Amino acid sequence: MPPRRTRTATVTLLTAALLILGGAFAASGSDDSGTPFTTPVGAATVDTSANTPHAVGVRHLTFARGKDRPLPTTVWYPVRGSARQTRGRVQVDATPLPGEFPLILWSHGFYSNPQMQEGMTKFLAESGYIVAAPAYPFTKKDGTKFDKTDVPNQALDASFVITQLMKAGSPLADNIDADRIGAIGHSGGGTTTDWLFTGKRDPRLKVGVIFAGRPTTAYKGAPVPMLFVHGDKDPVVAYSQGRESYGKDPWPKAFLTIEGGEHGAGTNDPERGHVQVLATLLDFLDFALNGDDVARMRLTSDATLPGYTHFESSGIDTDSSAQPSATNSTSAATATTATPTPTQSKVLDLAGSSTG
Repeated sequence: MPPRRTRTATVTLLTAALLILGGAFAASGSDDSGTPFTTPVGAATVDTSANTPHAVGVRHLTFARGKDRPLPTTVWYPVRGSARQTRGRVQVDATPLPGEFPLILWSHGFYSNPQMQEGMTKFLAESGYIVAAPAYPFTKKDGTKFDKTDVPNQALDASFVITQLMKAGSPLADNIDADRIGAIGHSGGGTTTDWLFTGKRDPRLKVGVIFAGRPTTAYKGAPVPMLFVHGDKDPVVAYSQGRESYGKDPWPKAFLTIEGGEHGAGTNDPERGHVQVLATLLDFLDFALNGDDVARMRLTSDATLPGYTHFESSGIDTDSSAQPSATNSTSAATATTATPTPTQSKVLDLAGSSTG
């Protein structure tokens, strides 16, 4: 087995900027006139000669958990080459990059589908993760029947998809590290993800990330790190519901508040604090799945931009020099809003060329 890689600040900055100026804008059609380009503290002096984002392949697989539960699943994964070489374009059915990579199960929200979240899923694949996103039968966009009460069943669907992907003969089975599996979801998909750590616990999961999800039942099983991300002006899933989930979680955990953020904040849309969300997401996954202590210690500074984002944690030593030991909670007070550095400018040039 190839050695498990760790990541420097290069990829945190590089891929975050690539998505916000490339994939996210291409997906949303937005411009950046209202979004300040922010530099996570400590990430300005980086070397872009190594650890550049991977080129990305995509496969469309057909699964079903019974006749009434078709689960067409899109999988993004690293392939040979770099995002710079491919200008960020995905390669259909490309040969995976040799080696084993962490697997992320991505769950979409109500009236959505995996393709609508491709900015995020491709971003993670560029960063060295295999990302599988099923389209859930009763909450997806353009489905024949919508049923919001089906969310607990979606958690079972998610576990089923993980099993199918890892079966011998699956096109990516040899590239998935069975010891490094996590789940991420937004909105209804965030609630689906919460179920995977509560009433529908999947013991294979080693990390969970919930964007704007609702609480479910009690957390159970072996403790794993959990990251909660929520806009405090969310009109769809109340911020208080995200706080409730965080409060019930007895495990190592972190909460990233997007100040003034609404329901899509932190996902595909280049809204306020988006760079901090992406940097935090990568740091957290690298810490939880790759054992990257440097990423763990970067969490507070990468997550925080006063007036835009607020970060706190419990049970995770993110910055011993700034963190009160009594509560093990962190809130960084310093971050920068600045003209892009030369390194960032190179990334912005590359990202812009990928949308043409």
